[in-house]
Amino acid sequence: MEEIGAGIFGWLLKLLGLAARSMVWLVVAAWEYLIVNLAWYFGWPICWVLSIGQFPKTEIGNGDNASLTEAILVCLVGLAIPFTIAVLLAPWENFGAS
Repeated sequence: MEEIGAGIFGWLLKLLGLAARSMVWLVVAAWEYLIVNLAWYFGWPICWVLSIGQFPKTEIGNGDNASLTEAILVCLVGLAIPFTIAVLLAPWENFGAS
């Protein structure tokens, strides 16, 4: 009887471990997609226009090949843009509400 209980308990622990690893994988995948990819695609054109085509040296579709410094700077600009827009639009959030 104890063997059956241990088998079920072990099976439940394996299932919980699989669920935890799946959640970690989803968080990492979401982080990579939302932060890295979207920030790169938001930041690249802005950096390119502001530097008159001098920066970044890496093409927009090749963000994976960018140097670490270039990727960080472009992604920071890409993250700053939506944040800045949100801050600027915040006073208008309840505009017209009674």
